[in-house]
This record gives sequence, C-alpha cells and structure tokens, in this order.
Amino acid sequence: MSKDGALFVWPKRGKYTMKKPIKLFSSLFMTLLLLFSFATASFADRVLIIQDLPKQAYRYGVGAYEGVVAHSTATPEAPAINIQRYESRTWRSAFVHYAVDWDETIQIADTKYIAYGAGPAANKRFVHVELSETSNPAKFKSSYERYVKLLAKILKDRGIHPSKGLWTHKDITYKLGGTDHEDPLDYLRSHGVSELQFRADVQKAYEGATVTVKPKPQEPIQNIVGATGVAYINGYNVNLRSGPSTNYGIIRQLSKDESYQVWGKQGDWLNLGGNQWVYNNPSYIKYQGEQTSAASSVVGKRVVSKVDNLRFYDAASWNDKDVAGTVDEGLGFTIDAKVSVNGSPQYKVHNSKGTTYYITANEAYVYVK
Repeated sequence: MSKDGALFVWPKRGKYTMKKPIKLFSSLFMTLLLLFSFATASFADRVLIIQDLPKQAYRYGVGAYEGVVAHSTATPEAPAINIQRYESRTWRSAFVHYAVDWDETIQIADTKYIAYGAGPAANKRFVHVELSETSNPAKFKSSYERYVKLLAKILKDRGIHPSKGLWTHKDITYKLGGTDHEDPLDYLRSHGVSELQFRADVQKAYEGATVTVKPKPQEPIQNIVGATGVAYINGYNVNLRSGPSTNYGIIRQLSKDESYQVWGKQGDWLNLGGNQWVYNNPSYIKYQGEQTSAASSVVGKRVVSKVDNLRFYDAASWNDKDVAGTVDEGLGFTIDAKVSVNGSPQYKVHNSKGTTYYITANEAYVYVK
C-alpha cells in the first residue's frame, strides 16, 4: 500500500484559470482513492506489502478493479505468512493481493494496482485472494469464514455485486484463458462446500449477514494397510482425493515429476498423509516401496532453510503454540526422520545439542544436502 498522501489545498485568490479546478479535482480524487485503499487494508490482520512491486493500473485505471478472483494454494497446511514470504521472492512471475488462513488475513499487495494471479486478461481486471488449504475441519471453518468475508468486502468497496464480480480461478481458465488452474472449487468440495453454497455465502456476507460453515467431520477410513515408500507422479492432472475412492472429493491435482511419501494403502489407493489419497495406476504413478523410500535416504543429512524466519516446532505440529523458534536462510538441522503432520510432510530433526524439533519438508522452503 502506498504511503503517499494527497494534500487538499484551496486555490489562491486571483485570476481564474482552468488549471485550478483541474488540480482541485485531481487532489480530491487522490484523497478519496487513498481513503479507499486504507479501508480495504483495514480488513487485513496484517499488512505486509511486498517491496518493489510494479504499480501497474487496471485496464480502467488505478483502483478500478472489476471484481475478485478466489484462489486456493496448492501447498496444504501452508499458512498465509508462508505465502507472503514465498511470493516476496517470486513476485516477478506470480503474486496475489491477499492470503487467508485459519488465524489471519495478510495483505500482500496494494489493491490499487494489479497482481500476477491468473493470467494477463484477469490480472488487468481483478483483485486476487489466496486461501490456505488444510485437511483439518476446524481450521477450514475458520479460514473459509475469513475468506468469504474478505471476498465480499472487496466487492462491497467498489459496489460490485457478487453475481457479477465473484470469479474463481476455474472461471478464468475457461472464460478468459491465460491460465490452466481450477481452484478453489475442488478443495472447497473436499470440505463439503459446493460452488453454489460458496457463491451464496459470499452474497450473504456482501449483504451484511453472518456466514458460518459447519465443519465436515472426517470419517475414519477402514482397512488401511501400513505401507511406506514413495509415489512418483508420471502423468499430468492426477487427482488427489480426500479418501480412497472416486466418491471422495478432489483436493487438488498433482503434476508430472512430483513425488510424495506414502504412509498407507487401501486396495489400489495410496495414502499420502492425512486424508490425501491417490489411485495407484501404473500408467501415471510409479510406486516404490519402503526399500527405496526417499524418507529413509535423507536420515542423517542436513535440512537447510531457503528463507529467513522459517518456523520450527517443539512437536509434530503446525500450531502457533508449538513454535520453538525460527531459522534463517542457509541454516538448518540434522534429519532423524520424515513424518506426516495433518497431511503435510515435516522432518523430525535435532540440533548440535541433540534437542529434537520438527520443521517443514516442503521443497519451496527447505532443501536437503
């Protein structure tokens, strides 16, 4: 968000010229625009604007967005602050205006200017909001309610009705192009929220009503066989589902050359942690059992942070209360094991004094050497 303010100055007495009314109008316009920017930012819990972002106007001018695009991140359990930190390094190719998780809403970019969220056609029209994904029903409830309120607030600030101004990333893919993502609908469905309900909830919030969602209970999956190993993805758009059947919703889609730790099996389905399942079809999945497990191959190696202020934990947890501290870029720990926490991988590690901690195993934030 810009820190520059417009100072309202009364014109001096003297000859009338056409310049003074123009300057007066321009000053008033900038003042109103600044107030609008503050109003939108006030809805965020934190404003952490990425430095050096381009100040490129929307197609109809500065601050003249035409709607909002709803996104969800492809990194389960990554909180909003991780999105902000990641996009602080990658903004030249992609960044959004807001990131929302179960604890807070963070503004990443000034809504007066475009973000690189969903291809050129969408970027010059819309504000972009990213929702952190989770397999935890309570965390979903909290994040979803924040998300819906923010989307409604952004539309309300410009007087744009949700029926016209609420877009999903999937809408952009099929209507405007320039992107191939289909979030956040499959993720929302995995928690029992249909597209119809999502749009209705945003409209309710837009009209000033309170929006609440009942967390979808996680039903225990029966007859899981213990198994370890690695699933290598050899195809494109491989469905990751919330259970071992096509009756379960799609959480997101996996891409070629990705690999995931396997934690269990049911029939031909592989469990990738928590409620994340993929069908073991040899035409697009290469599953290697525990004898070639990548999880065991990293034991004794160093996990090193790629970013500053990366959190590590006293327990296998993503909760704030379990944060033991932070580690800066280039520093790290010795790996003892690789574990799954709420469906996302962590390394169990120790420091030079032998104290045990847990840290993310997400390759966006760490590497192993």
